[in-house]
Amino acid sequence: MTLATKRIPVTEETLEMIKGLGHKGQTYDDLLQEMAKAYRREKFLKMLKERREEGDFIDFDEAFV
Repeated sequence: MTLATKRIPVTEETLEMIKGLGHKGQTYDDLLQEMAKAYRREKFLKMLKERREEGDFIDFDEAFV
């Protein structure tokens, strides 16, 4: 896959935080993709939790009675 080079301006503080999240040999592209996937997963789980707390779901066993 051909990578397009893009610049993303960040503060030194943000850069240091990001550096600390990756592992040796991991590219920033890989790290950002991993972070984006984790964010989407957490957002989805938060939505499910909120819906469960609001009573939008029924018990699995009740669904098949």
